[in-house]
Amino acid sequence: MKLPIRNTKFLLALILILAAVLRLYKCDFQNLWLDEVLTMNSANPKLSLKEFYRSVMFWEYIPHLYYFLNRLIFDIFGYTSLVARLFSAVIGVIGVYAIYLLGKELFSKKAGLVAATLLAVNIYHISYSQEIRPYGMLFLFTTLSIYRLAVFIKVPSIKNAVYYGIFTGLILNAHFFGVITIFSQSLILLYFLSLKPKAERAHFFKNMLISAGVALLLALPATEPFIRVFKIESFWMTKPDASVYTAMFREFFGQSEMLLFTLNSVVLYYMFRIFGQKHQRYDFAFIAGNKNVFSFIFLLVWLSISLILPLIKSYLGASMMVTRYFISVLAALIITISVGVVLIKNRLLQLTVLFTIVSLSLIHLFVVTDYYNKITKTQYKELAAELKEDNSQMSTIVTFYSWILPYYFSDLPEQQIINNTLEQQVEGIKEGKLPTTPFWYVDFNGRPYELSVQGQEYLDANFITVKKLNQYDIWANYYVPKSYKGMGKQPDGSEYVFLGTKVFLENGVFKSKKISLEKGLYNLKISGVSTPEVPVKGENAHFTVKFAGNVIGRVYLSEKPEKPEKTISFTCLKSSKGRIELIYDNDIYENNQDRNATLYSVKINKIE
Repeated sequence: MKLPIRNTKFLLALILILAAVLRLYKCDFQNLWLDEVLTMNSANPKLSLKEFYRSVMFWEYIPHLYYFLNRLIFDIFGYTSLVARLFSAVIGVIGVYAIYLLGKELFSKKAGLVAATLLAVNIYHISYSQEIRPYGMLFLFTTLSIYRLAVFIKVPSIKNAVYYGIFTGLILNAHFFGVITIFSQSLILLYFLSLKPKAERAHFFKNMLISAGVALLLALPATEPFIRVFKIESFWMTKPDASVYTAMFREFFGQSEMLLFTLNSVVLYYMFRIFGQKHQRYDFAFIAGNKNVFSFIFLLVWLSISLILPLIKSYLGASMMVTRYFISVLAALIITISVGVVLIKNRLLQLTVLFTIVSLSLIHLFVVTDYYNKITKTQYKELAAELKEDNSQMSTIVTFYSWILPYYFSDLPEQQIINNTLEQQVEGIKEGKLPTTPFWYVDFNGRPYELSVQGQEYLDANFITVKKLNQYDIWANYYVPKSYKGMGKQPDGSEYVFLGTKVFLENGVFKSKKISLEKGLYNLKISGVSTPEVPVKGENAHFTVKFAGNVIGRVYLSEKPEKPEKTISFTCLKSSKGRIELIYDNDIYENNQDRNATLYSVKINKIE
């Protein structure tokens, strides 16, 4: 069936509208999950460019491009999760258009339209088009790079070489996993180079070098993240089992049994048609001009390398079998299925198969999973709102994931959030290392209530559980000491001004809430550590300390975690009210050494 140009454009427009609706609708319905909060923290437009760069490098093994683009749109449209999710949704819609281009170039316009349709309703692609992570961008750049590779092989001009180089370089700026796709592309290029007539090889190879040069130039900003990735010796993922790819393919299509059966049938038909093709010849002109053979070579090499290399790497070293890393493989699968549908000779059967796939995908999306209404991500925002309402006394919040909650308490900078498990918190109080004061313990991400028998006995004997809060995949308990009388004074008479974890990646200021001091002599004890272990240029992190705007002392933190406490003695000449300020003032980055500081606590007590 030949489609007139006008019909093609009309159908493509309808497909893109459908894709946009499915990706924009309720795109901010779900809460952010752990990694999305990391993205929001790193892309915060209030960070300096230096802080931005270091934040991404500290938390992620991913190049900066996606975070930088989010930072730019935050500057224009506001720093909210909705803005970031809309940006990802737009990337997702463009990804649908990109797979149309790829299907058209590898096989036909009809295959491109079928591919765009299947991707538009694919639940996996929709979900990552509504997530503030770079996987939609990895899919987009990979698809465009393969598309430009196909164009370049057919017409190896300088213009096409540059275009191919640009999108290949962008893959490397999206995610480290793109290296595997680029390796598969290199094999495809070498194969077609070998098929070229000798008289044309030099020209083809020269333009290949132009593509490589453009890609490497664009990849320069991603150099440091890639160096970090190659140094990884262990990862949080366990070794894959024998069914790893079966599970992955099921996840790509929403675990729908009926949909998977239909798709498998189409792929088997595709293989039957391809393998049943009669032998003709193997020269460049024939292969580049035969859409069946040309597309099969691309798909075979792309899929084989993308699946085999990570599996070998995962068994021999650090595992990298995370389904979302393989999102570009989804593009290859969609193209394979689309070509299979197009190869069906009977038009009625062809349309029936396409309608079945689309219908099953939409039924799974709207009915089986109830994707747009069912809560599936941790409700940090809702629980944080409850905590703010119930925590009027600003009691300390303790959590295993202390780097998540500050995002939800950015409007309460005085809120103390400590990184501890419940076991560590109880043990610290029991041993006198932590104050016996009221605290909230919050846990989430599938972590259940967990405390040893001894810890539970101590908690029951000394604390009362005053309140319990619960939301989806997150809970909080409020513990108040049975002997608590109000101000959290320690046995030695000291009182905490700050208790938590505050990291300084560059010069900055910590300000406490306002405190009142009577006339007299005081000790201010500062617990913190300077990094790295070997002082940079022989000097540790330095703080100038003020009270009520007046300098009361200066201190260098220790580089030894076991000796974190420093003491400053000062005299308050009259009763005063003000803030304790700790000003980090000697940050330096030199010869790949970065001097940083981490504060754990600040407490004060009156001596006389």
